[in-house]
Amino acid sequence: MLLLAIVGLFLSSFALLVLQSTMGGLQRNRIERSKAIFGDATIVLPKSNIGLQNQVLDFAKETGLDFSVEYEIELLLQNGSYLSPVIVHAISKDHFRPGFLKGAKFNGALVPIELAYKTRLSEMDELKLISPSHTDVFFGEIPRMALTFVERVIATDDTEVDSMHLWVRLPLIQNVIKKRDVNTLRFYGKFNTESLRKKLDEKFASAIIFQTWEEKNQNLVWALNLETVVMTFLFTGMTLLVSLCITSGLMIFFNNIKLDLASFWIQGASKKSILSFTGRTIHGISFIAILSGLGFGLIFLELFDLFGPEIMPDVFVDRKIPVYVSFRAISLSVLIPFVISWFFAEFSLYQFKKENNYLDYIRSLGR
Repeated sequence: MLLLAIVGLFLSSFALLVLQSTMGGLQRNRIERSKAIFGDATIVLPKSNIGLQNQVLDFAKETGLDFSVEYEIELLLQNGSYLSPVIVHAISKDHFRPGFLKGAKFNGALVPIELAYKTRLSEMDELKLISPSHTDVFFGEIPRMALTFVERVIATDDTEVDSMHLWVRLPLIQNVIKKRDVNTLRFYGKFNTESLRKKLDEKFASAIIFQTWEEKNQNLVWALNLETVVMTFLFTGMTLLVSLCITSGLMIFFNNIKLDLASFWIQGASKKSILSFTGRTIHGISFIAILSGLGFGLIFLELFDLFGPEIMPDVFVDRKIPVYVSFRAISLSVLIPFVISWFFAEFSLYQFKKENNYLDYIRSLGR
């Protein structure tokens, strides 16, 4: 039983690290794909304030960060009898463009594959972008529209984006709204968002809205954190089951070495020192088993990352399971099994101390 407990601790540490690292890899890739599209932080500018917009643009240039300039608007896409609401990103060609937009000439529209399938669009097809919120008066109010064509069908590897968003050149939408406005700046790359926020607050106060990716996607961040917590909770429960083996195994083990412990007592060792040494030994064995599981898990993850096959179906973006080993994953993989094993080992020692008396045991040997 004691051997089963040690193997259980080994497997608990190993499984907890592997699961956290693979789930962490999937979550990290999901976040990185979204940040590659929408940026790590966003500035929302007020409408019809060209002076303020130019000031913010000048400030953004002074930061030295990569940022895109666009006008984001919700429109209706029409292709023949097919209609679909879309979020249009009118991109300025004079500023930074994220990786998936590089190489585009922006003579037409870049349409994601899911949206193209939904509206039956293919490359070089004409489409209409209709704005119900912008109208012209001609025998009543007529919605303004822009006519363009599909320059390229793209895939962003984000299902939500691929079904609702498209990208065009900035002048096309400015012609629809009849203004030379921009309303969104997106910053890309790793940088200190809090430092940038502080500088923006000092210079522009509440005239603009600054949001990090995490603030704009609070529901997704919350869901991913909940997923991590539930996963950790389930494996903690598994480790608690292993603790039953620890308790029963230690009680059997103590019963087998009772005579040895009594002999130490006869030779002058105190009960406290005997139990203290026994506890340290058990905790050391547990810690070694947990570290062994952790080390084996790290080796397995390294090999899996290098030689792992593509096991996921074609519908998944990550066909090969990604691996991301974090300090948090390593810490939890050691801490959770060790704390649980320590508690139940101490409980077993307490029960043994409470139920056994060396003097009575030695007297019983002569009977």
